[in-house]
Amino acid sequence: MSISRRSFLQGVGIGCSACALGAFPPGALARNPIAGINGKTTLTPSLCEMCSFRCPIQAQVVNNKTVFIQGNPSAPQQGTRVCARGGSGVSLVNDPQRIVKPMKRTGPRGGGEWQVISWQQAYQEIAAKMNAIKAQHGPRPWFSLPNRARSPVIFSIWLLPLVRLIPLLMPQHALPGKPSQQK
Repeated sequence: MSISRRSFLQGVGIGCSACALGAFPPGALARNPIAGINGKTTLTPSLCEMCSFRCPIQAQVVNNKTVFIQGNPSAPQQGTRVCARGGSGVSLVNDPQRIVKPMKRTGPRGGGEWQVISWQQAYQEIAAKMNAIKAQHGPRPWFSLPNRARSPVIFSIWLLPLVRLIPLLMPQHALPGKPSQQK
């Protein structure tokens, strides 16, 4: 039995097509959250916090859940590209074990006993302990802040409320939204 060149190439094409289709599990393309088939899709512009570059991104949100992160096309330096680290931000945001509220240990260390507390209570307790350390060891500078221009999100959301509760050597007029208390 001889195989012609034409029938050989047809067989190779059919085999390659079967292999390519086998990569998609049944129903994989039927429910595509990125395309917005299952709900309303919104694009939310933001900055990637996965590294120090702070690349401009757009998060695709379907039914209040982030499903995809891409580069912000309005940003001329990135376009629609985003690195692998930035793209993995979806896994970070949607991780079921992600801690989204402050927690206080209620049992011994390593016991796994925690209670959820408010942000205000967390800031007050941290500030009280830091002020006690400052009172015991003197007003030596022991706390450093990141540059606000490099990490504006971290500074404004987490560190700024904490710093306002701790009277440091840092002049209070250097904090945004805080009037000068030093003369």
